[in-house]
Formats: sequence, C-alpha cells, structure tokens
Amino acid sequence: MTILFNNLLTLTMILLILKLIFSFIYFQKINSLEKSKIDESKYTIIQPILSGDPRLEEDLMANLKNTIDMKFIWLVDKSDKIAIQTAEKILKNKNYSNRIEIYYLDDVPQEVNPKIFKLEQVVNKIKTEYTIILDDDSVIDRKRLDELSIYEKDKTEWIATGIPFNYNIKGFYSKLISAFINSNSIFSYFSLSFLKENKTINGMFYILKTDILKKYSAFENIKYWLCDDLALATYLLSKDVKIIQSTIFCNVRNTVPSFKRYILLMKRWLLFSNVYMKNAFSIKFLFIILLPTLLPTILLFLSFYLGINYLVLTFNLFIVKVTLFYIIRLFIYQGVSEEKISKKSNSKSDFVVFSPQTKELLYELLSEFLLPFMLIYTLLTPPVILWRNKKIRVKDGKIHYEI
Repeated sequence: MTILFNNLLTLTMILLILKLIFSFIYFQKINSLEKSKIDESKYTIIQPILSGDPRLEEDLMANLKNTIDMKFIWLVDKSDKIAIQTAEKILKNKNYSNRIEIYYLDDVPQEVNPKIFKLEQVVNKIKTEYTIILDDDSVIDRKRLDELSIYEKDKTEWIATGIPFNYNIKGFYSKLISAFINSNSIFSYFSLSFLKENKTINGMFYILKTDILKKYSAFENIKYWLCDDLALATYLLSKDVKIIQSTIFCNVRNTVPSFKRYILLMKRWLLFSNVYMKNAFSIKFLFIILLPTLLPTILLFLSFYLGINYLVLTFNLFIVKVTLFYIIRLFIYQGVSEEKISKKSNSKSDFVVFSPQTKELLYELLSEFLLPFMLIYTLLTPPVILWRNKKIRVKDGKIHYEI
C-alpha cells in the first residue's frame, strides 16, 4: 500500500506540473501576439436576463460602461417582473438606451433549454458581423477584448470562448465557489488548448460570426440539450467550425448564500463534467484533467488508512498544489485590466484591476479538501439537479424534468 501511495503521489506531482507548464505556455503564446483595437460597432452582445442575483443591475451596467459602440440585445421573460424592472430602469439612461434592444419572451416550453430558447428567437435580429453571447452575471475585460482583432483575420469558421474568473466576491460560500473556479478554469481550458484538445466552450462567454449561427441554425439544433456549451461546441465541430480558446477574461460573480446551495451548485458542475466525459473523453483529457482531479482524492483516503505521516504528506501536497497554481495565476492575471477606477474617476470603465489576495489561498485550500467529498456525494446521490427551481435528471445530456 505504501508503494502504491508513493507511486500515485509521484504521478500526481508530474501531471500537475505538466498542467501548469502547458497552461502558462499557451497563455504566453497568445499574450505575445500583436493586437489592434477592434471596431466595437461590428459586435452585438446578447444577454439572456434572469432575476435572482442581487448584482444583476450592477453587472449589466458594467458591460455598458466598458464599451462605447457595441450593441446589446437583452432577452427577458415576460413573467420575470424583477428582471423587467431592472432592464427598464437602465433603459431610462439615454447614454445607453440607443445601444440596447430588449425582447420580452414567453415562458420556456417543457424539455427545452431556457437559455437556448431565448437565444434562438433573436438570431435573425442580429445585424452586426459578430455576436457575443454573455451571461447576465458576467463582466468582460474590455482591454483584453482587443484580442479579437487576431481572430478577425482568420478566414476559416471559428468560435472563440472566453475564460472566467471571480473577483470581488462577498460571502463565505460564494468565495468557496470563487476559489474552485479560479483554481481550475484557467488551467483546465489553457492546458487542453495547448494540447489542441478543444472540445467545449465556456458557455458564459463566447464569440463567433453571426453568419455561423444563421448558416447552421446552431441554437435550433441544440435546444433540447441541458449542457448547451458542450452541445454547441460538439455541433459546430461536426460542421468543421474550430474552437479557439481566447485569453479574454470575464468576471463571473456567483452568489451562493448557503452551504446547501454550495453543494447543489458543485453537484451540478460535477454532473455536467460526467456528461462531457461521456461525449468527449480522450487520453489527453484523462491525464491532464481527470487524473489530476481524482488522484489527490485517492491519496487523501489512502492516507487515512496508512496513518498520520501520510496524512501530513497529502496535506502538504494540497498546499503545494494550491500555492503553485496561485503563483502562476499571478503572472497570468497581470494581463487582466490594469485600470483601477476610483469613485472620483470620470472613466467609463467599471472593470477594476484583479489583485489576488493571499487569503484566497485559504479558500482554495479548503475547496481542494472539500472536492473529494463533493465527488463522493455526487456519486452516491441520484443524478438530479435543481435548475431554475425545477428538478432535472442528468443522464444523457438532454433535459429530463423530474415530476
């Protein structure tokens, strides 16, 4: 058992270091490319809007303040009175109202993805060359958006996906979710991209030519799928549309008020990961994503059996992993917006500099220790998630409501 532990520990360290190296090289490669200022008038941002997050108005306003000529299309449920009030309050500001089109939509039919249902109905309303799909709790780093100037020159068909991070998060459980996102998203997306294993996108934020959406009826063909990001990526790949992993950050601020909500959100993401593995599993994914996630869990439970010395060794592994990932992120996040906006500033930007705090290491360490138990909980409980106040069984990637 001791030999097994030592071998697994060695393999874990090797894989984690490779993941770090691959991610950093990929970022540096794109970050070093020459970029020019994009013409914002060529882009439309589409945002399905749903009430529930206390920062809804703040996040919607932030993207408007960060841009000058970009058009916005907001999609709101007719039954969502709070979202309607929020949108109409913003529309009263004449500085923004001329850039916003708002559509009030009927309730979503059963078995149809709510987000895709909304998006499908306005594809023909988009008049710009490029479309940006953005969640209502996401704020784009405008400075890094100029990276799109590189992809505009690419004459092939492509979809570029952004990279999420969490900044300025309040609340204990919200910070735990933030720690999970910040310590995993960059290294998962960038390392797989380095290995040319792009098989999915970040559904919170992606960009593509509007003609691609219309040509392939993309949203219509994936409207019954639960994991719309994976479904869209898989469908477009089948049409030879390539996936580009950008280094354009967007700040996604999840509000998680309780331990129960934390568990439910983590379970949902882990179940979605299972869907990904069933549809897009590969050897590269096994060694760069799956094993570095599972091996620390196996080592932790082995150390409980082997004794205190091995438990201390495993604890040190978690500390080393969190610290190394944190240090590399410090280098990567230097590329995030450098402007810090004070209350006295007249700047239109509302995107502040991302400055990781050392105390985040504690949240990330706790998140690492909780992850094994979240995995076990997900395996031992029915594959059912709570989504938009409805229970959905996750089995084949499609939407199946529980009665």
